[in-house]
Amino acid sequence: MLMLIISGCFFSVFGHEHHHHFYLPEVSEHKAKSFLHKRQATPNPRYCTEITYESWCESNIPYCQGQHEHTREQMCATSAPCVPGQHCLLTTPCPGHFTYACVDIDECASSPCQNGGTCHNGNNLYTCTCLPGWTGHDCEIDIDECASSPCMHGNDCIEDRINSYVCVCSERYEGVHCERDCRPGPADIMFLLDTSLSQLEVMNRSIEYMTRFVKQIPIGPNDFQVALVSYAFKPELVFNFTAHQSNTSVLDALSLIKSERGPTTTSDALTFVAQEILKPENGARLLPNISHYAVIVTNGLSTDRSEALQTAHFLKATDSRFKIFAVGVGDSIGHEELIQLPTDPSYTFAPDNDDLLMAMLKDAVDYGCTDCNSSSVTDVVILFDTSKATSPLTGNSLHSLKVVEKLIDSLNVTNTDIRTAMMTYGNGSQIKFDFHQQSIHDIKAKIYKVSIEDEKGNTSFALSSAQEKLFFEVYTGSRFASRKIVYLFSNGKWPMTEISEIKQEILKLHDVGISVNIMIPVRSFNAEMDNILDNASNVAFDPFRVYVIEDNASSVSLALKAAVRDTKYVECPPDIFKAKQ
Repeated sequence: MLMLIISGCFFSVFGHEHHHHFYLPEVSEHKAKSFLHKRQATPNPRYCTEITYESWCESNIPYCQGQHEHTREQMCATSAPCVPGQHCLLTTPCPGHFTYACVDIDECASSPCQNGGTCHNGNNLYTCTCLPGWTGHDCEIDIDECASSPCMHGNDCIEDRINSYVCVCSERYEGVHCERDCRPGPADIMFLLDTSLSQLEVMNRSIEYMTRFVKQIPIGPNDFQVALVSYAFKPELVFNFTAHQSNTSVLDALSLIKSERGPTTTSDALTFVAQEILKPENGARLLPNISHYAVIVTNGLSTDRSEALQTAHFLKATDSRFKIFAVGVGDSIGHEELIQLPTDPSYTFAPDNDDLLMAMLKDAVDYGCTDCNSSSVTDVVILFDTSKATSPLTGNSLHSLKVVEKLIDSLNVTNTDIRTAMMTYGNGSQIKFDFHQQSIHDIKAKIYKVSIEDEKGNTSFALSSAQEKLFFEVYTGSRFASRKIVYLFSNGKWPMTEISEIKQEILKLHDVGISVNIMIPVRSFNAEMDNILDNASNVAFDPFRVYVIEDNASSVSLALKAAVRDTKYVECPPDIFKAKQ
């Protein structure tokens, strides 16, 4: 009715445009609220109690549930009670058919799980799934991650955060759990010493090399052990790994070694070592953390070269339980043999440095230790004699330049950290290219432009110039911390008056860390070779650094493989054993 009246009023007001406008009387706020109140009045409670209103109650169950708390309590108390963990509800609160039910109580409603744990409701119970780092019924206990002693070798554990710990490693150990033992060793080293007649004059040098090596490693049952096999016509075990358990004892035993008269049968010596190096009765420690090394000290001029190389290849292919190294000591060195005897060609070493020791120290620590590191940071100078009398071009056509080209290829300067420069010399010297990177094509083009000059050579002056103009001049691209090597190409026919001067200059270079390799390319061995080798051995710091390279592919390949070996090396801290106590 109200709506009709209002509509009519609107019609009469807006239906006669010529009448004066008038306004409806304003409805008071009290009357407006009263109207709303009457429309939202609470139903009569008897709708929920009298059968007459059963249908209304069924349609308004939530409302009626609130009207029967007394009835619910009475029914739950007098009927079969709910089991613990359940709650009694009046499920149908309508007078025609009052019923009740037992429902599970949600134990998780109170959020009992602490520290971010997830609650799972059960029958009269709850369980908590804890975040990592927490435990306990309510995730109230912080787990001690150090309780399981996760840090190895007795190193300390610190629980620095929830679900986290830190191992505080001593200087000796590295890794998340201090699992890497970075003290080199323990290892068993068996020296295989050539005591044949050809080594008679250099036996002291062999002993000096082994002495220097042993002085730099700790000897003992928990460190390095040293055994010695001598061989000439047949091998002999001089002392086993446990005969000498201190540095002093080993050094005393080395000083008593004598040379023998006989041929050099390296094949039998290698077979003997393979049979003896792993025998427990010889003191070998057959444990997973013990490395085993055989070090051949020889000149590489075996009487049974073919058989020796076959035996070496067989051992490399069939027995990986120990590694074979080779050190070239002698008045004359057979590089082709020395490079093939070890387990790997890179395991051939000069006796005038500690490269073998450094390589062995790196090999004898756990993988991933960072104290000893491989490097190829090397500056190489090719010093090529172009004087008429002593140039390797004389009588050799292009063989010597082809050897230089193959040397560049062997250095692999585009893919390593090795840099090369080239200087030619007669009476003076001329830089063909310095250490700054150039294309291989340009380098080789400059190599083949080298020719003989009608001048007398001055090799000692050229060596000095290489030091001053290339190695020690920053603008040439040289590097202060690099290893420095000179490859001196000559025919070796220096006058006797110059031998001493060249020798002195090479000694000076050695003193400032520059090694000089004497490279003598020859068409073939001839009657002059003995004199050439004598000259080269006399000027070289050590005969190991003399390379005679015949004009055939095999000789060139093996000689250069040996000649470039020390452009790749290992660097270790000088006090590594003190630091890694």
